[in-house]
Amino acid sequence: MTDHINEEVGVLAIYQPGQPNPIPWKVKWKQRYFTFHQVDLCHPVWEGKTLHYVYSVSNGTSYFRLDYNTRSQHWFLMEINDGLPN
Repeated sequence: MTDHINEEVGVLAIYQPGQPNPIPWKVKWKQRYFTFHQVDLCHPVWEGKTLHYVYSVSNGTSYFRLDYNTRSQHWFLMEINDGLPN
């Protein structure tokens, strides 16, 4: 089931040489921490003059969609999917 969240969250990200964008590693949402094991997708999205990186990441049991706003440098948790049917 997919839950639409759309809330600002704290993210620990990894910046690696040669990588054009940060890699989310851990997110804090509602006093809980989720550590990601896999980045499935990262794609750029332009909203006017602001570049966003939209990520699909997994912690092994659930899938998360994150939005990184490069102008404000804030992260947003957009969705969580537990892999179960609605």
